[in-house]
Amino acid sequence: MDGNQFALRLRLVAGTMALFILLFFSVLYNIQVVNGADYRRQATARIANEETVEASRGELTDRYGRVLVTNETIYEVTLDRSTLGEEAQRNATLLKLLDICREEEVSWTDNLPISAEAPFVYTLESAGSSNRSAFVRLMEAMGSKWTTAAAEAIQQVEALDSDSGGTVDRTDAGDSLTQVLNEAVAQTWQQAQENGLERETLSRAEGGQQQAAVSGLSAQALLNQMRTYFEVDPSVSDEDARALVGVLYEMLLRTKDVSTSQYVFASDVDISFITKVKEAGLAGVKIGTTTARTYKTNYAAHLLGRVGPIYYAEWYTDDSYYRNNGYNMNDTVGKEGVEKAFESYLRGESGVRTTETNANGKVVSETWVPDENGELQVPKPGNNVMLTIDERLQEAVETSLAQRVPGMTDQVQGAAAVVLDMSGGVLAMASYPTFDLSIYSDSAAYSQVSQDPLAPLYNRAIQGLYSPGSTFKMITGVAALQEGLTTPGEEIYDNGRFDYPAGEKYPYGDYHPACWYYLQYGGKHGWENMGEALRDSCNIFFYTLGDRLGIDLLDQYAAMFGLGEKTGIEISGEEAGRVAGPAASEALGQEWYDGLLLSAAIGQGTTECTPVQLANYIVTLVNGGNHYPVHLLKTVKTSDYSQVVEEYSAEPLDTINISEENLETVKEGMGLMASEGSVAKYFRDLPVKVGAKTGTAQVGSATAESNAVFVCFAPYDDPEIAMAIVVERGGSGTELGAIAADILGAYFGGENTNETVTTENTLLR
Repeated sequence: MDGNQFALRLRLVAGTMALFILLFFSVLYNIQVVNGADYRRQATARIANEETVEASRGELTDRYGRVLVTNETIYEVTLDRSTLGEEAQRNATLLKLLDICREEEVSWTDNLPISAEAPFVYTLESAGSSNRSAFVRLMEAMGSKWTTAAAEAIQQVEALDSDSGGTVDRTDAGDSLTQVLNEAVAQTWQQAQENGLERETLSRAEGGQQQAAVSGLSAQALLNQMRTYFEVDPSVSDEDARALVGVLYEMLLRTKDVSTSQYVFASDVDISFITKVKEAGLAGVKIGTTTARTYKTNYAAHLLGRVGPIYYAEWYTDDSYYRNNGYNMNDTVGKEGVEKAFESYLRGESGVRTTETNANGKVVSETWVPDENGELQVPKPGNNVMLTIDERLQEAVETSLAQRVPGMTDQVQGAAAVVLDMSGGVLAMASYPTFDLSIYSDSAAYSQVSQDPLAPLYNRAIQGLYSPGSTFKMITGVAALQEGLTTPGEEIYDNGRFDYPAGEKYPYGDYHPACWYYLQYGGKHGWENMGEALRDSCNIFFYTLGDRLGIDLLDQYAAMFGLGEKTGIEISGEEAGRVAGPAASEALGQEWYDGLLLSAAIGQGTTECTPVQLANYIVTLVNGGNHYPVHLLKTVKTSDYSQVVEEYSAEPLDTINISEENLETVKEGMGLMASEGSVAKYFRDLPVKVGAKTGTAQVGSATAESNAVFVCFAPYDDPEIAMAIVVERGGSGTELGAIAADILGAYFGGENTNETVTTENTLLR
């Protein structure tokens, strides 16, 4: 290679390097000088949002530590309005998100009560009252922009609620809303004629006012108005536009303060969905973790209850419990059952943090916010609540009801069973038919259950009111014994019908009630003492005692045993019931006359009790007269189970000083019923002796239309548990002995009911 050729190559390499250096500096100049300010602004632009971080809720366990309800970590999708961009960008982002949802079969939150597909019609009946109320409030807020469509929508909801007897929770729109409605009627008629659409007129509501509404016209008109308002591109299909508007509707509810909860677009999404969302780079779409309630048992649905958001009406009131106790409007709270009853224990302390995002919506930093004392507001989990119930026994009770109740009669409707310990603690409480708590997260399943004619959501154990029938007779017996109006050995003659001995004036006129035995078999029980009368359920014996007592004493003792009063159980919805007497008749708008005393003495007439009252009355009787409140709380422990926060201490509300002799007399009768009476066959193979009493409360003309009632306790010599069972239109109370035997067998059968559950800090071998 000669020198000239080498020099040429050297100059070529040097020139190339110079060109690259020049290009590098030009790019550098463009970034730092020409567009430096813009890039610097983008690099430093951060959006800081302070957010509340909800603490995990405490667990619920049974009395032996078996976990009934706990939490699981799930992924949820939320939307950040501040980084979604202007309308065009926002709509495009949301449409992409909806496409991904369809691909991954992920459902999203959409409570706009309009069908998802054309022809668009209102779906108000399945929307639920809370969603209808929110819908009306938004229509009122947007009335000036969506005049005709909003007014029609309001009319549609009001017509539906008037027909169903409900009311819409709404703001006071006053004369302005009335004016909008009046103007809209004329405008909509004109619009209907111009579009060639027919108007559907609903039936007149109570009060004589005609409610006019449209099926297709209102829904389509409202969608058109919403498309315009949200600037949805005309090229977007009707179905896509409906889905997009549904999401924007949810966001608008919150910007107008109609809904107080954070908009969670989708919950419990999987990794595949998350990956696609991340790959799409959708600004304003946030995916984070949260905790959700998960149920470890399929039983005790009526007891456990559910959690949910704080409703608008619960927050915006002067005496709002949640606002007055430091809640955030986005908090999840107990709505029913023990979730609600023990809210103060289960609720943790929420944390507060500041999240900074860049212009693209990416989180760049998170910091916990200090409180006024300088301590970081980190979430603190709630306490764990140990209930008095035994999960295994609860399962046995629900299983027995499900297997035996349906075949009892052709007209059987529902049932309830309650098992208590001797201090009023609930060992098991079941209402049949029952339901699965998961229905609250599935609108279709909830709708089906809520419309079931047998009312599975109805808690018959604390809300059902039933005549106690002959199970009331122990109260009549104890009252007469304690007041000295009879003795343990006195015998009373049953000749079939109630009457006084010859020569004595009979105060009840022509009313001579008969014993059930006379009516059914034409026979009589003859001479019987109290034990025998309870065994045979002799009406004549207890008519006689009731006549001696009078209604005032009878009512006094019934109240001492807790009938006609709430038991004090912590869950809401309990009914108080009533005991027959002049006051009860007056409250019912009925006339009281003396002959009603006799039916009251055997638990008939206007006396009505809940199953939990009946069970607690038996507890009060066989524990010697200590009347305890019924309770579900056993112990409250810290989130790590290391310390006891509170332990329930059972204290009697009052005490009936039943003498030992009198108590044994009544118990003996219940023992005879279980060992010699009509239910004896069910208890022969049990490992313990039982005391029992049956009841049949007629609600129709035939025996099959009667409510079947049953109470019992065991073991006879040293009672541990008492129970009450009621089957609506179940016929004779005798048939409930099989259910009672199932439950007693599960409790005393040694099937690991009392097994020890391993807790934390326990050495395993």
